[in-house]
Amino acid sequence: MAVADRTCGCLGCTDPAAVVIDHPDHGRRVVCEDDAKDHKVLRHV
Repeated sequence: MAVADRTCGCLGCTDPAAVVIDHPDHGRRVVCEDDAKDHKVLRHV
């Protein structure tokens, strides 16, 4: 489930945000499903 007014937090990505991940270097980030690969998903947004 994506939230229309939030976009992915990865540099250059404009896809809708879908999940919160626990990034090893940057902490918790709100990202799209594609950029959540290989990271621990904490919750859906």
